[in-house]
Amino acid sequence: MRVLITLASLAAFGCALAIAIAGPGARLGWWDYGTGFDIMRSVASPLDVFGAFKLSPIFTIAGLSALGGLAALIMRPRGVGLFALFAAAAAAGAGMVPIKMREAALANPFIHDITTDFENPPAIITGAGEERANPPEYVGDEMVRNSELTVAEAQREAFPDIAPMVVNAGLDETREIVRELLPSLKMEIVDETLTDEGWHIEATYTSFWYGFIDDFVVRLTPQGSMTRVDVRSKSRVGLSDLGANAARVRMFYEKLDAATM
Repeated sequence: MRVLITLASLAAFGCALAIAIAGPGARLGWWDYGTGFDIMRSVASPLDVFGAFKLSPIFTIAGLSALGGLAALIMRPRGVGLFALFAAAAAAGAGMVPIKMREAALANPFIHDITTDFENPPAIITGAGEERANPPEYVGDEMVRNSELTVAEAQREAFPDIAPMVVNAGLDETREIVRELLPSLKMEIVDETLTDEGWHIEATYTSFWYGFIDDFVVRLTPQGSMTRVDVRSKSRVGLSDLGANAARVRMFYEKLDAATM
């Protein structure tokens, strides 16, 4: 019994580890991000069992490890039992990651480019020449996969609150505020250009787990004594951003509003 419980525990830890390293492995170049997602699916996606019902490998093994752990605690090899329960908890926690990702995918439109100006989106200039799968140009007229909406229409429907902001601060003052805000949101400023229209500031955000890079552009345009702030956030890879770009724009505007009140 002790051997079986230990094997179940090790299998649970193995599944948890597979999900944990899926992202870092892609970030380190061991495999591409698609392979990383495949690794997660291989241990988390439900599989047919004799054609009658489906079971998720990671949650099935977590359940077996938990049952074995409880049995071990009752039969007194408590060290084995505690190890099995810890392994079950690790597997169950790791298994929730792809579930949460799927929920985010279903709850958000299948897009990866958010802008506050559909007619004249802030341009990605510095990031245009970097390695990327998604073009730097705004493709608001393209159809969203499995939808009757265009990219722009999908954004308007899902995020109607994302729009240009006019702040009660001058152009240069707003620029200084933005320069402080971007690093506080874990973004790196890669370019600042003063144009005839105003300031054009580009930054990047790199996700912790997979190392995905998103471009974030802030365009500042003077409006009398105030400043209009337009933003664009776009993923360099991937078809769906799981709502990440919209959340980033909202957070930026929230902090900007608080800083300019």
